Amino acid sequence: MAAAEEANCKKRKLPEESEIEIDVSAPEPPSKKALRKAKKKAADASSEVISEQTKAVTGNEEAPKKRSEYGIWIGNLAFSVTKDDLRNFLTSNCSFPDTTITRIHLPRSLERHGKAQNKGFAYIDFSNQKATNEALGLSESLLTGRRVLIKDAKSFAGRPEKSREEVQKNGSTTAASGNPPSKRIFVGNLGFDATKEIIEEHFGKCGPVAHVHVATFQDSGKCKGYAWVTFEDLMAAEAAVRGFVMVDEDEDEGDSEPDSENRKRSKKPKQRRAWVNQLLGRRMRMEFAEDATTRYKKRYGKDGEGKKIRTADISEAEPSGQEATGEQSQRSGPATLKQGKADYSRYDKETVQKLSGAIVESQGKKITFD
Repeated sequence: MAAAEEANCKKRKLPEESEIEIDVSAPEPPSKKALRKAKKKAADASSEVISEQTKAVTGNEEAPKKRSEYGIWIGNLAFSVTKDDLRNFLTSNCSFPDTTITRIHLPRSLERHGKAQNKGFAYIDFSNQKATNEALGLSESLLTGRRVLIKDAKSFAGRPEKSREEVQKNGSTTAASGNPPSKRIFVGNLGFDATKEIIEEHFGKCGPVAHVHVATFQDSGKCKGYAWVTFEDLMAAEAAVRGFVMVDEDEDEGDSEPDSENRKRSKKPKQRRAWVNQLLGRRMRMEFAEDATTRYKKRYGKDGEGKKIRTADISEAEPSGQEATGEQSQRSGPATLKQGKADYSRYDKETVQKLSGAIVESQGKKITFD
């Protein structure tokens, strides 16, 4: 037993291996950047070989096509448009020959349903400026059922406006809304649980709120999803439309030494953004609303909406003192007969009959049983 235990306790000897020899004089292995460059050079060399072979086969000794100084950008293309379609579109509608087109670059996207598709735009180069000007005149023309947009390849005019998020980052509020800046703003995308008190307290961070008008449902009284907020100061309205207001960061309250207080007074306090563009978990849409005076003139001015009436409504209006009954009340439509003036509101005729107290003659038939 003792001999067996001694045999088990013996350590296993590892096989002897030769030491690794390192050649210090060997060159340093290439880096990843050097490998990428070598791979790119090999690809360029192979493309040159292929181009030379094609020249030898076709007998064409022209140099490979490069980007020209004269070119156009064409957009709003159908995804099924090919280079041949673009070439035929230009040559059939312009006077220059096919050889004037030196290059057509039509970027491709991923295949869908086994069919190759383009990205909806292309760059086309020409050999002279005259062909470019002639091609620019084809803008808004139909190509495979779509009106294409053609611009100069070097012109960046007519780009889409900045998005609302970029406007908020840059701090510009004028481009975010079509109306000029005013103290009254429109707030959209509100939740149904939003109330006047909640909205007033939320926008109180921007500045003093003068009035809040919430659009509510008649039966439940809940918010319809939008409201109007009027501020006492224009700066507060601009901050609300911008979506954030700058506030001072909270300093440490534990440091009460006189030196620290003087240091706080001397240094400019740091500021941070307090966002006001979300309420009850919903991202709101804020923009400047029309001024009350402007809105009133549009509705009740000389050419306002409230003054637009039909001649039939005027001719069918009854004189003062008479009560609309029977068929006359049905023909009168939205015209009410109070003091001889027609009420040119937007209500339908049934609602007007209820509001005016008109008696509507029954149109049904009385059924009697013998």
